This record gives sequence, C-alpha cells and structure tokens, in this order.
Amino acid sequence: MNLTHLESFLHVAKQGSFSAAADALNVSKGLISRHVKALESDLACTLFHRTTRTVTLTEAGEALLEKARKIELLALEASKEIEDLTQDNAGTIRFTAPAGLGDKICETMVATYAKKYPNVNIVLDFDTDIKDVEFGGFDIALRAHDDLPDNLVARRLGSLKNVLVASPTWLKQHPIHTPNDLLSLECIQSCFVSSWNNWLLMNDEGTELTIQTQGKLSCSTYAGTMALTLANLGVANLPLHVVEEQLAQGHLVQVLPSWRSRLHNLHVIYAKQRFYPIKLRDFIDTVMAWRNTHSHWFIEGTL
Repeated sequence: MNLTHLESFLHVAKQGSFSAAADALNVSKGLISRHVKALESDLACTLFHRTTRTVTLTEAGEALLEKARKIELLALEASKEIEDLTQDNAGTIRFTAPAGLGDKICETMVATYAKKYPNVNIVLDFDTDIKDVEFGGFDIALRAHDDLPDNLVARRLGSLKNVLVASPTWLKQHPIHTPNDLLSLECIQSCFVSSWNNWLLMNDEGTELTIQTQGKLSCSTYAGTMALTLANLGVANLPLHVVEEQLAQGHLVQVLPSWRSRLHNLHVIYAKQRFYPIKLRDFIDTVMAWRNTHSHWFIEGTL
C-alpha cells in the first residue's frame, strides 16, 4: 500500500471533498483523484460513494479510515519521539568505559555534562567487557583497543600512562634498581589479558625492553591489583590514573620512576551517522575537554 495514496484518502475522508483535500495538501484535485483510484485498485474495492454533490465512505472506506487514523497517529508519535531524541535537552545518552577509568570520569566530566543537560537521561556502564556501540547498544564508548570496526568513528585521546608501583614496606624488603631485577620478584599478574604480563618498559632516552614477569597472584581488575599491592604482595603495573591518589598519600611508591610501562591507546568511539544530535556532539566534546584537563595521564606516543 502506497502511504502517499493513503494520506490522500485520509484527507478526502476528513474533508468530505476531493477539492478540500487537494487544498489541504496543496496539490491538484486531479492528483488526489488519481491517488484514491490507485488505492482502490490496489485494494480491489470502492472506498467512496461519489455524487456531484457529496462524497461518502463505503463500508470498506470506513474500515480503512479507522486504520488510516491509527497510522497517522503512529506517524505523529514517531515524529515527536525523533524530535525529542534529537533536540538539545531530552532523550538518553548511553556511555561505556573501562572499569576504573569510568569511575574517574564520573568525578568531573559527567557532572559537567549533566549540569548542562538536566533533562537528558545518562546511562553509564563501566566494565571490563566490550559493549556494543556498532549496532546502537551504546552511543559513546572509551576503548583501549586498536582493532576498531570500520563503521565506527574513533577520536584518539592518547596513550594511557602506566607506572610500576609497590608498597613502601614491600619495596624496602625487595629493592629494585634496574628493570632486570623484576625477573626474580613477585609481579602481580593480569588474568584479564595474559599478554599484559609481558611488561613493555621504555625510558626518556628511547630505550625499550620487555620483561616477562612471573608471580603467583593474578587479578582481572585494576582495583583488585592495587589492593594486592597495598597488601604488600608484590609489584604491579597500573595506569597512573588508578594509583595517583595512593602515590600522593605515600601508600604506594613508584618503582623505577625513570621508566614508564605499557601504553593503552585510548579512543572515544561512536557509530557513524549522517546526523549527530547536539547532545551527542556535546558529550563527545566534554570527553575531549576532560582529557585535556587530565593530560598528565596520557602520553602522546603510541606503542
């Protein structure tokens, strides 16, 4: 069924006149007549009783009018819903980020955005699992992954800076002077990505080396790894943003401070669209502004 023909039928039924329907739609009376005839041909029935003075609905026309009104209402509701979604201060933003980093973002960036858009619903999901952005599950994500699908837009934030840390008590018992000292010491392992246990180290002179670490303890989260480190159980390789507060308070000590560790290339990603709602563009801009105010957590170089 042609929806344009159905719209012409609906206006004739409402106005009780082909001429009035043509005026309402700003088209010719002949076009309205052709639309109704085409619709009658498609449905194999007569929709109007026509005389020189009146136009009234047949039984089939009455039945179609009821459905046409429902279709019109659905179209109006859909239009209003899309308008609400794309306007500045309504709808929902769904944002996902890695565990640990997402919590840090909540402290400033999300609060800034929520104040600007008080009527926008913000759904936050901070987990180690990669959430769906490609097919609309989430609107925006932060991902520390280089293998990104072609249907995503990726804006690089930089490489997250990792540092080696240990508790002062543990470090006093296990002094570390060179990267090779790590080979014989308890290094808290990652059971989330096993390759992360090969610690890539680099210094300001450009020297790079890989330490194949060993240890009896492994953890899947940064928070858990930091807790094990605070419990005097070994040395850990953690992003600076995770341990910055503990370093400032003296609960942890940076090991080999002239060396930095593995870098995760972090991107803000979102699906390619022809039109981007203002609230989505502003959320992305707020993420980028947040990155600029926390530039010490990032290194511009890549692995």
